[in-house]
Amino acid sequence: MLDLPEFWKSLPRESELRGKYAQPAEYAAQWILPLAAVLLGVVALVSGAVAAGLLLLAGGGGIGFWLSRLSSAAEEARERWARSLICRQCPATFLREDAVSV
Repeated sequence: MLDLPEFWKSLPRESELRGKYAQPAEYAAQWILPLAAVLLGVVALVSGAVAAGLLLLAGGGGIGFWLSRLSSAAEEARERWARSLICRQCPATFLREDAVSV
C-alpha cells in the first residue's frame, strides 16, 4: 500500500495513470451572482416591489446554498483523495481508515 498523493507525484508526466489518479479539481464558487440577487432583492423591498424583492431574495439565497454545497462536496473529495492509499498488487484505492494491512 502506498500513499496516493505520493504515488501520483512519483509518476512520470507522460504516464496515463497521472490522469486516472489525479487530485479532484478544486471548485471555485462564484458568489457575485447570488450576492447581487440578494442586494437587488433588498433594494426592491425597500422601494416597494415586495413580490420581486422576495423572489430575488429567495433566488439569491437558493443559489448561494447550492454553490456552497458544490464547494463543500469538491473540498470533501480533495480531502478524501489526500488521505487515500493505493494498492500496488491491484489498482484499487482505499481510504486510510478503511485499509487493512496483512
